[in-house]
Amino acid sequence: MDGLKQIMYGVTDFARMRRENAYFVDRTGLIRELEKTSYAMFLRPRRFGKSLWCSILQAYYDVDYAAKFDEFFGGLDIGRNPTPEHGKYLFIDFNFTGVEKQHDRVQPSFNEYCCMRLDKFARDHADVMPKGVAEAMLSATACHAKMNVLTTNLKGSGHKLYVCIDEYDNFTNTILAESRDAYERLCHGDGFFKQFFNELKLATTGTDAPVTRLFVTGVNPVTMDDVTSGFNIATNISMDPTFAALTGFTQGDIREMLAYYRANAGFAFDEEAVYETMCRWYDNYRFSPDTDAEGKEPPHVANPTLVLYYMQYFLRNHKPQRDLVDENLRTDYMKIRHIITEGRRVNGNFHRLEDIISRLGTTATLRKSFQARELGVSDNFVSFLFYNGLVTVTGEGLGRSRLGIPNLTVGEFMHDFVPRAYQDVHGVDPQIFDIANGMTDFAETGDWHGALDTASAVVSRYWKCRDAIEGERVVQTALCSLLYVGHGPYIVRHEPESGGGFVDIAFEPQLNRWPQIGHAALVELKYLKKDADASPEALAKLRAEASDQIARYASDHDLARAWNLREGGGTVALHRIVIVFHGGDIAICEEVKG
Repeated sequence: MDGLKQIMYGVTDFARMRRENAYFVDRTGLIRELEKTSYAMFLRPRRFGKSLWCSILQAYYDVDYAAKFDEFFGGLDIGRNPTPEHGKYLFIDFNFTGVEKQHDRVQPSFNEYCCMRLDKFARDHADVMPKGVAEAMLSATACHAKMNVLTTNLKGSGHKLYVCIDEYDNFTNTILAESRDAYERLCHGDGFFKQFFNELKLATTGTDAPVTRLFVTGVNPVTMDDVTSGFNIATNISMDPTFAALTGFTQGDIREMLAYYRANAGFAFDEEAVYETMCRWYDNYRFSPDTDAEGKEPPHVANPTLVLYYMQYFLRNHKPQRDLVDENLRTDYMKIRHIITEGRRVNGNFHRLEDIISRLGTTATLRKSFQARELGVSDNFVSFLFYNGLVTVTGEGLGRSRLGIPNLTVGEFMHDFVPRAYQDVHGVDPQIFDIANGMTDFAETGDWHGALDTASAVVSRYWKCRDAIEGERVVQTALCSLLYVGHGPYIVRHEPESGGGFVDIAFEPQLNRWPQIGHAALVELKYLKKDADASPEALAKLRAEASDQIARYASDHDLARAWNLREGGGTVALHRIVIVFHGGDIAICEEVKG
């Protein structure tokens, strides 16, 4: 339809979005708050809107865009009440995704990229900088030399320099995932990366310092702490409640977007069903453990890139796509599984991850800085997961933050780490495809054996390889993770509440996407230690106990209504499965009748 605001998934160019009538959630009023911090570091998970915010800052502060202020900011919050600083800076931006990530190429690539950006700055601002500065910059061959020429000559000149560094740790995180030794060489000692930040720090100090504003984005503080021992000129605003929603969509934003497209997109859709899907899959990140100045909890936000990923397909095809998880994001997250294995063995972080999954959360003191070599410290590891968006703040307790898995997308990534770690360590295929096919067969025919027999056998095989922690929760986590990753048309839920208790594993049918699903399941898992009594009488007692528990869960009227179960007059048959492990062996895997 003419005039309909476009969904511009993946676009981070603010000027283009304004010119091409993109749907835009206005956070520009926070520029006023951001100006209270001269040098800021802002950390968020991958694909969470950081690059777009850098583009907004350039459009607002860069003297080259001053004449286009009304075009870009007309009608927006900051456009109605701008600060005196707008359009007053020489703005230089870096985005370190442009640096090659092979550790043997990173130094020349970094130099080439930064030289390219500095040369462009010199050519674009030759007429406004002091005479000879642009020529001297262009003749220098190393990026730190170009930076030194620029900042030395701008000092006392009256020109103010705004430096924006986007994705500062992009290439270092990749190198850390591939080679700890290469990462240590890059970030410690007196290497080129440290020299870059030293030059930057010098440009912020002293009378008439040329760099009067700095904005740095990234995913986590690890590289900054390794390279600069904290980069103590910058304020880490990542957990400041004022900026909790700087990037991301609140639930109110999502509702407003859906109302706009329902009224203007030219086709009818169930607004509430789409809203619920987005919240379950993309929402519930809380980036600050603190309350704001009024004592209010900061808003939870959804990943904006994933919301736009969903909406772009939905508006084009009038239905949601099959895979609600953006494969680009899945690839990003698989790169960090290096922190849970070491020397072809699972490490302490892996066991902490299992515990988080099995208990649906944890508690920790969130750290603002820590080095890569300190990732084995429990609170640092949990903080690393927090900065990467794998856990989020759910509350406070006795001075420590309570954290949980924010949504189904992240739950899928978290569970995927378990079989992937086993695969990395043991070099065996976790048979995810067989499990996924089995889940689809179950949805169509009610035959659960293909999924559960396969997953149970895989857990048994890996269990025999384990040489550390034992117990029901570890077996449960491994089984649930395999089923979660191979979920097919189901949402596999771990310990959802039903009938006054908590189901070990539930196969929740995604009826809003596949209304033809005919089967669902509740799974009760029991565990006997290897040296425990596993006589027929003992097993029969466990089986009866599990059957009684499932019967109680299955009697929940809310469950029958939500899953459209036959017990409530619907079309979906509920299967009740009991699995008993005796040490590493499967003693029972069968369906019990209601």
